[in-house]
Amino acid sequence: MNGVKTLTLERIAEIKAFKNTDFSDCPVLTEEELKKMKPRHPEYFRPVKKAVQIRLDADVLAWFKAYGKGYQSRINAALRDVMLQTTERHE
Repeated sequence: MNGVKTLTLERIAEIKAFKNTDFSDCPVLTEEELKKMKPRHPEYFRPVKKAVQIRLDADVLAWFKAYGKGYQSRINAALRDVMLQTTERHE
């Protein structure tokens, strides 16, 4: 199934049981600590995609399309790199 793991009845029961766990002794994380956290199991992390309309210079779009299928994902990855670099400089 494309690497997507299915939930078994056993796993669902485990997740439901976890909701009753007492977290009162867990430390509160700061915003800085939360920003530094990375998913432990990235295979379960799926960012939310949102359809938008964007105007790009024709030559920029042609350059991304020249590498074939998946040009929108490559544009997204390039924008993410810029976002992360900008975020790191402002911390």
